[in-house]
Amino acid sequence: MKIASFRFYKYALPLNRTIEVHGLKRTKREGLIIHLKSERDTEGFGEVAPLDGWSEESLNDAQEQVRELKAALTGRDVLPGVEKLDGKMNSWFEEMNLRRSVQFGIEMAVLNLIAGTRNTALFQSAAHEHSGHRDYTRVHALLDGTTEEVARQAKKFKEDGFTDMKLKVRGSVDESADKVRAVNEVLRGEVLLHLDANQAWEIEEAVRFGREIECGTVAYIEEPLKHVYQTPEFYQETMIPVALDESLLKLSVEEFKSMDGVDVLVLKPTALGGLEKTWQLMQQARALGLAVVISSSFESGLGILTLANLASCTVRDQAAGLDTLKWFKQDLLTENVLIRHGKINIRQRPPRSEDINFELLKEIL
Repeated sequence: MKIASFRFYKYALPLNRTIEVHGLKRTKREGLIIHLKSERDTEGFGEVAPLDGWSEESLNDAQEQVRELKAALTGRDVLPGVEKLDGKMNSWFEEMNLRRSVQFGIEMAVLNLIAGTRNTALFQSAAHEHSGHRDYTRVHALLDGTTEEVARQAKKFKEDGFTDMKLKVRGSVDESADKVRAVNEVLRGEVLLHLDANQAWEIEEAVRFGREIECGTVAYIEEPLKHVYQTPEFYQETMIPVALDESLLKLSVEEFKSMDGVDVLVLKPTALGGLEKTWQLMQQARALGLAVVISSSFESGLGILTLANLASCTVRDQAAGLDTLKWFKQDLLTENVLIRHGKINIRQRPPRSEDINFELLKEIL
């Protein structure tokens, strides 16, 4: 199959409320959309959306690399077998030394192109050899705000059928513990609660927090510590399982696989460096007996659809971190990605031009 056409566009989508990532605030989400076409006019869309506070590269850095990709790939054949995610994708682009968000975007576009040509679900070829895939992805509802706000949100999400929720905890240990208690009073053990501290605390604060809440009320806590190597000590003192997220950008598999207390890996393909790398981490986690949560870096609906497809291939039916589109005033998809009863149904075909609002895109020539 040949890449007959390679076009790319920029978007800037306004947000309902400010995104704050590691102290950096944004009121709009900006990124790039790659649009590939084969000689048979099949389409494949990919999203390149580095996130300030997470990604090392800027949007300008990413744009220059996408321009280089356009020059390198237009008229070229797709490398056979890349859809198996067994290392061929990496070898194809290795010499270009792609930024992580760019690697994610071009892999997404190529895989969508292949799936569209074959009229198959995304990741079908790779999933067939490993875990298979479900026709849905469970999503955890995201709770954030004051104690009163998160309790009110939890009540609504519970009524809407969510079976998992994620609560942001940071700053004051006492205030964070109050939020957990307020949410658990609403959930009454009927919904799993995941916590995310974003590396907020020193070991003493984290342990105090863990002791103030009942460990039986939470499934796990993401990144409670400023210093990840203290995870075994935190776990021994609190018995609360730990999920790694930011730390995966720095730690090797060898470093975290024997770390006592680590039970879950939160994988953000945009930040980690692509779908193939994420897929390989999923297989390594499976071998180690660790759960995997696929999570968003605030991509548009195009990226969310790809991540939902990926999450449907996890071995454990773990709720994914994809409840982020509610931050967007507008989305690129003409038909919104719907979360019903805490689930996203997996589409059996990749997005096409008719599914996308091109009025929100500006082509980069």
